[in-house]
Amino acid sequence: VPRPEEFQLWETCMTINNQWAYNQNDREFKSAQFLIRGLVEVASRGGNFLLNVGPRPDGTIQPEFQERLRAIGDWLSVNGDSIYGTTYGPVQGVSSIRTTAKDNKVFIHIFDWRGATLEVNRIKPKIVSARLLSTGQSLKFTQTEEKLKLELPSQMPDPNVTTIALMTA
Repeated sequence: VPRPEEFQLWETCMTINNQWAYNQNDREFKSAQFLIRGLVEVASRGGNFLLNVGPRPDGTIQPEFQERLRAIGDWLSVNGDSIYGTTYGPVQGVSSIRTTAKDNKVFIHIFDWRGATLEVNRIKPKIVSARLLSTGQSLKFTQTEEKLKLELPSQMPDPNVTTIALMTA
């Protein structure tokens, strides 16, 4: 991940199946979860995510694409603040989470729910509040110079990606 002073614009281009144009024989569709996580992965590294949709010869979009696009739209209707207008976050290189940031917010995107607590190293801004975007539930937390420890619900609220909004001082 480039440092802010070295940052350059970049983009990832992805297809919903394996073709850039409509192909009636290509039935290998990426899951909505895979596509949402791809979007989060790219945003967490400061990039733009271009998702190709190849229409049929009559201009319609096949139902499998529509289902995935609706799922992405549903996820963004709840979690869009953590994607739109953000840049890469303060924590990189942790396999179970991704982070994005904008203004006085840091967003933690959880891919792998590992229990009732989440510990994140290297969060430098002072955190004043934490909440789940999907439910609005406030989360208890403690922060030291070394780490942030969040108390989580026992179940992952969103099976695709659960997002926590951290407000900073």
